[in-house]
Amino acid sequence: MKSILKILFLFLALTFAVSCGSKKIINQTSVKENTSVYKTDSIKISERNRAIIDSLKLKIAQSATGDKKFDEAVNKSISEILEKLNTSKSSGDNSYSLVYDDVLKELRAVMKIGPTENLTTINNATVHTKEIIKDTREIPVKFIPKWVLVASIFGGCCAFGLLAFIIYKVSRFFKPKLPV
Repeated sequence: MKSILKILFLFLALTFAVSCGSKKIINQTSVKENTSVYKTDSIKISERNRAIIDSLKLKIAQSATGDKKFDEAVNKSISEILEKLNTSKSSGDNSYSLVYDDVLKELRAVMKIGPTENLTTINNATVHTKEIIKDTREIPVKFIPKWVLVASIFGGCCAFGLLAFIIYKVSRFFKPKLPV
């Protein structure tokens, strides 16, 4: 009987010694992600102007001082000078000319400006950003191996049995003995 008690006590002590489970650490990783997208959108506005033909007529006044010879000489000299101004230039769709008409006594400027186009571009840009945040946390979780759990249950049963046996023996010790 004493050997059974010693074995039960040994199992009980062993159970309490190994019943404390170790903590298993679980890593929890969470990733937060923001994306970045860059979009451009452009609008082109085109403004076209038509060709322009412009002219300017300048009437040349004649000298009228009262001296006929002097007036003729002055008017002839002016006409010769203005006839030498006859010029024209052309470049692409643009041109101009300066002409003196001796019959009508007028100076004419004629300008031709070709069609023009104004191009305006409006850019609309949209930016989205991407950000990745990685967060790692260690969470300790109590971990009990199966063999420790089985040993604990067995030790608990042995302790209960030992306690019942002790109560039985103590109750027999205090029981009055009847004579036979």
